Amino acid sequence: MAAVQKYTRADVASRNGKGGAPVWMIYKDSVYDVTRYVPEHPAGDVMLEEAGADCTQAFDESDHSKDALTILQKYKIGEIVDEEKRYDANGKKIKKKKVVAAVPDASSRGCLSIITCGLLG
Repeated sequence: MAAVQKYTRADVASRNGKGGAPVWMIYKDSVYDVTRYVPEHPAGDVMLEEAGADCTQAFDESDHSKDALTILQKYKIGEIVDEEKRYDANGKKIKKKKVVAAVPDASSRGCLSIITCGLLG
């Protein structure tokens, strides 16, 4: 089984259809080269607006037929690198965890001050 090709979001952004560049899109962290499909798509101009970007929201909000995902799969060329993924293996959006900085308690003494006080004592 061949390894899945991995791309960064910057890799995809550079394939935005401008200046003869190919047209790549991201849908739920999968990367698609839809260059050949744009002329066949009923709203090819709309596809070009999403070229080089994550089209997940636009795709899900539009009125696609049930066959649209099947057609899209024909153009899959890889996936987004793990560090930049926004969806889990089931296609559910990953909730970002908030990082909260720890604030030292003003009444507590640091380890160094306890040692210093003990030595000077």
